[in-house]
Amino acid sequence: MKLDIETIKRRLLIKYPLFGSIVAATEFVKDNNCYSNGVPTAGTDGKKVYYHEDALNNITEDEQVFLFAHEVCHIALNHINRSEGKDKEVWNIATDGVINALLKKDGLPLIEGSVDIKKAINYDAEELY
Repeated sequence: MKLDIETIKRRLLIKYPLFGSIVAATEFVKDNNCYSNGVPTAGTDGKKVYYHEDALNNITEDEQVFLFAHEVCHIALNHINRSEGKDKEVWNIATDGVINALLKKDGLPLIEGSVDIKKAINYDAEELY
């Protein structure tokens, strides 16, 4: 599915109106050097969302919404700043697990290879960490 950032932003705003100000204020930056664990994908520095356009063109629009909702959740939940003093890899797995459990419960399809921890729905990131 050809990536259309404006369509994805609109869907995020409709599905998650509480994140509206974050979605509106977040810059979405095409970066074809954006990889996670060696896989072309998306990421955030806590302020901007970076995405690998070629990779996103190869997934469905619902999966694109999942991916951007996932990154916006990292921003909204301040995961980058909350990682201080923690093992970065373990913290990332914990935060991904919590976010993905919430998005999955909300009906968004997980992307193949995403962290999927069923019990994460019962925890916040620090508890799961």
